[in-house]
Amino acid sequence: MTNVFAAIGQHRDDPDRLLLLGTDGLHYVQALPDGEPVPVEVDDAWQVDDDCPRVDEIAG
Repeated sequence: MTNVFAAIGQHRDDPDRLLLLGTDGLHYVQALPDGEPVPVEVDDAWQVDDDCPRVDEIAG
């Protein structure tokens, strides 16, 4: 199954690390410019956008 991601935030200390939400409902980190998405636990180190999409909105 293909996983689609939405960028929903970034790391507070390293803005080149994006916080992603996958259609599988899990969170991932992706290091720019060419890192692969890797599962991550969300904690206070992450700045999450106020208007981040829900999982059902990502898949369309």
